[in-house]
Amino acid sequence: MSPGTSLRCAAALLAFGACKSSNAKQDSGAPEDAAIDAGQDAYAPDAYVPTCTPNTGTTITTVPFVSGLTQPLMITGAPGDRRQFIIEQGGTVRVVVDGQLLPAPVLTIPDDGITLGDEQGLLGIAFHPKWLENGLFYLAHTGENGDHVFVEYHMPAGSNVADPASRRELLRFADPYSNHNGGMLEFGQDGYLYMSIGDGGSGGDPQNRAQNDAALFGKLLRIDVDTRTGTKQYGIPPTNPFASSADGPSDPRPEVWNKGLRNPFRFSFDRQTGDLYIGDVGQGPNPPNLEEIDVTANAPGTNFGWPDREANRCYKPMTGCLTAGRTEPIIVRGGQGAGWTSIIGGTVYRGTCYPNLVGKYFYGEYATGQLWSFTWNGTAAVGDAQVVPGSLGHITAIHDDGLGQLYVVLHGGSIRRIVTQ
Repeated sequence: MSPGTSLRCAAALLAFGACKSSNAKQDSGAPEDAAIDAGQDAYAPDAYVPTCTPNTGTTITTVPFVSGLTQPLMITGAPGDRRQFIIEQGGTVRVVVDGQLLPAPVLTIPDDGITLGDEQGLLGIAFHPKWLENGLFYLAHTGENGDHVFVEYHMPAGSNVADPASRRELLRFADPYSNHNGGMLEFGQDGYLYMSIGDGGSGGDPQNRAQNDAALFGKLLRIDVDTRTGTKQYGIPPTNPFASSADGPSDPRPEVWNKGLRNPFRFSFDRQTGDLYIGDVGQGPNPPNLEEIDVTANAPGTNFGWPDREANRCYKPMTGCLTAGRTEPIIVRGGQGAGWTSIIGGTVYRGTCYPNLVGKYFYGEYATGQLWSFTWNGTAAVGDAQVVPGSLGHITAIHDDGLGQLYVVLHGGSIRRIVTQ
């Protein structure tokens, strides 16, 4: 299978010195930016450590960061930690210390505990907001039978290697198909862990699970890793839309936060405003797929429309579909001849090194390798354009580290840093 085919089915891949930060859960049910506006203590939007002399250039480009990786899917950092952490699709977590990729892995998921494939493997990683205090991080991967698996690990202070015996399984559920797994993990400013789940796979959401509140598929989930609800290995935030559900087989799932997603392979929160940005991979090929970026305040119960709608057009049915209560995308890409097969949602730059990048949201596309950017002004995407000419390679993530610098992950085995000149 060619790389291009792999991420239509793969992000089609998949789709295929410290700064102190604290975490006070803000569970008002209001958008996260309300907590910031009120001056409440939230997840480190202003905690980045200056790591450079600010460069005031205006030309956006990328420079090499590390190479020698095997199918990397994501780079991230822990709050206040100067290291960068990378996941490889095959099940390995790597670490970069002072610009050097260490040969020894942080962690490797055993072969008998993971399923590998175009859209399967180790898909997501996130660090606890109180990482400097508790050393906890979280992984999303496909299990030995193709299940969705979400786990917690501990890394001892001062170490670059996690304790494999510390593994705690938070959530596991079966999936009849191998594709559309989502798998992104992020902590919100409210201190809760958000998890993206695709519609379950096959094509066209045949079970209509993205609109079914009793199914976890096609959703953005929200859980509390610091508490327990009943027999669950996590807590249900009280302002989740269905927090009081009886949670029976046909009841709405209390973990659900948002719904109507096809394959939200990458999503992020603006660390300053708390706004939610989602890259949702389109269907295709007939009619030609439409790729979308959704931007909204991080509020409970948002419905992004799939499979009633694909991006800004009707999908099921192709005329006369349901539109009420569905949130329209901000960016729509693809269509006949566009070459886009798998959009890769990215991140808003909030670092300190490149002042002219602050507030810009960067996103990309797997097949074409294009890097794009716009600024969200609250009602529209301003200045949406390709910012680096040509192709960077097969992009699988655009994400920041714990100090606010932004990187582009390339499935071929390297990572580049976004800079200005």
